[in-house]
Amino acid sequence: MTRQKRILYLILPILMLALAVLACSGGYSTTSKLSGNSGEVRVKKAEAEGTDSTSVELNEDWMRDRVFATATLSLEAGSCQATLVGAEGTAITLDASAGSPAQASGDLVTDGFGEVDLQTDCQGATNLDLLINFSLK
Repeated sequence: MTRQKRILYLILPILMLALAVLACSGGYSTTSKLSGNSGEVRVKKAEAEGTDSTSVELNEDWMRDRVFATATLSLEAGSCQATLVGAEGTAITLDASAGSPAQASGDLVTDGFGEVDLQTDCQGATNLDLLINFSLK
């Protein structure tokens, strides 16, 4: 086997894996800051259309814990309904449109990985920005 074919057989699976990771990411960008028993997570997405869902990690050490969260949703264009869904039937729902951010508070219970689900239903939304401030109860 020639050297070029061996390199191709080595590079091809790596490229396929990279494409699969990009396809599954959903275009969400997440940053977080933790300080003691509180923190914040910011979730951003450049464009959102239709329904979508992803998991948002609050703190991997807080498995099945109850937190009090205040969420703020803003976007530059379009409209969007975002629901943070926790375990034990907990949820926070926000409805925002361009120029009219939404804010809501409530309890959320994290799953076994310290995460909650984010479900969105957006129409022509651009520069979606969701800020979640939370503290352990």
